[in-house]
Amino acid sequence: MNQWTHNSYSKKKVRGLGRRYRAFSKYIDEQLDSLPTPGNIDPYYTGYTSLNLSFSMFFTDSKKIPSNARRFFVQKIINGVQHLLDLRTEEQEEYRIFCIFNLSDLEGSSILILFTKKGMESFYQGFFGTEIEEAPFLRLLHTQNLKEKWGINIPKELDVKRYKPIDTEDEYEGQYETWFIGRLD
Repeated sequence: MNQWTHNSYSKKKVRGLGRRYRAFSKYIDEQLDSLPTPGNIDPYYTGYTSLNLSFSMFFTDSKKIPSNARRFFVQKIINGVQHLLDLRTEEQEEYRIFCIFNLSDLEGSSILILFTKKGMESFYQGFFGTEIEEAPFLRLLHTQNLKEKWGINIPKELDVKRYKPIDTEDEYEGQYETWFIGRLD
């Protein structure tokens, strides 16, 4: 799907949608029942772990899938980030926990847990230092209000950042904004 819109262009009933909601909720709850521990205890360790979430694993990406399914998918991911942040202990206070998703293509959605601040700096260096030199990312300062426009509730404790690739050639026109929501600093 090229763009996330409120109109799904279909008035037909989608079979098994409730089962898909329950399956995705169960999957997220099982995956996020506890915080992972870093594999290395070295103070200079900049490791991380991630949970990659495939939209197509639970919902087919077609015009028949209602926008509510996409909204539910994103809201459940954001709620999972908040749940992991609530599980942190004093020793885990430095963990950076956030989700990444692209509203136009939910296939690459992820929840990332970076164990150190150096890990966060390393992540941003990797994000901005992509192999595609023609399309660096630009931070959009005026973030759209996801609550009003998409009906997504973002807790006040979570930071929101939005990035968009600078389109320099026609082949990059299909790329849209990437959202980061969670503990980012």
